[in-house]
Amino acid sequence: MMKKILSACGLLLACSFFPAQATAEDLTGRDIAVMVNEADSSKDMHRNAVMVIERGKQKLVRKMEMWAVHNGDERRSLIRFNAPADIQDSQFLSWTHDDVNREDDLWVFFPSENIVRRISGGGKKSAFMRSSFALEDIEYRSVDADSHEFLRNDSVNGRDVWVIESKAIESKSDETGYGRRVVFVDKEYRLPVKIEYYDTHNRLLKVMLAGDFRNIDGIWSAGKMIMQDEGKNSRTLMQYTDVVYNQGFDASVFDHNNLKR
Repeated sequence: MMKKILSACGLLLACSFFPAQATAEDLTGRDIAVMVNEADSSKDMHRNAVMVIERGKQKLVRKMEMWAVHNGDERRSLIRFNAPADIQDSQFLSWTHDDVNREDDLWVFFPSENIVRRISGGGKKSAFMRSSFALEDIEYRSVDADSHEFLRNDSVNGRDVWVIESKAIESKSDETGYGRRVVFVDKEYRLPVKIEYYDTHNRLLKVMLAGDFRNIDGIWSAGKMIMQDEGKNSRTLMQYTDVVYNQGFDASVFDHNNLKR
């Protein structure tokens, strides 16, 4: 139930874009960012997720359902929590845009308040349901909301990766809690297998690791993600199951007027 981090990312992605004339040596940071953006070629997606939040000896388990749809340069996603009881039916809805001049639309509904609240751009920096993920980590982000610099070729767990550095453009800098992100993109999956998040003083804040990649209907998808806070005894595991693409569903699920229903 999380938007492709999303994707966070959501925070929380095989129809990969590769410039027709380019060789591996010619790729720019933006070329690689576009590959990641285009890796999920689906029109829509549905999946279930379990989020386990660990802080010292404390453990919180949250179960959710996620929907996403792509419509031109707009992407919509919905996250609905099914458990535990105290957050059941809480929902996050987002309409995000490739056009960086358009403001994204984000809403949240908590049954205990019985009110739909709109989240401003700066609200993306807040923690997602008390986890190590920020809301911006699981939301779709336009490629051109950042500048992207190719750093090097490298490897992660024996797999070849490209490493790029992404920094928010000036007009989007107030929407992020990060000074930069260093993204390790698997050359086969065309997806991040590791992301390092730094603050504006270049201090490492946290590290995300993705794994359990599966090819589902021609689309590479990460089955789990772990976000580890740097210097803290806390981390969050996100595990995805029952992932399906291009099944089609009623678009009214993304209507913010229906969040209370």
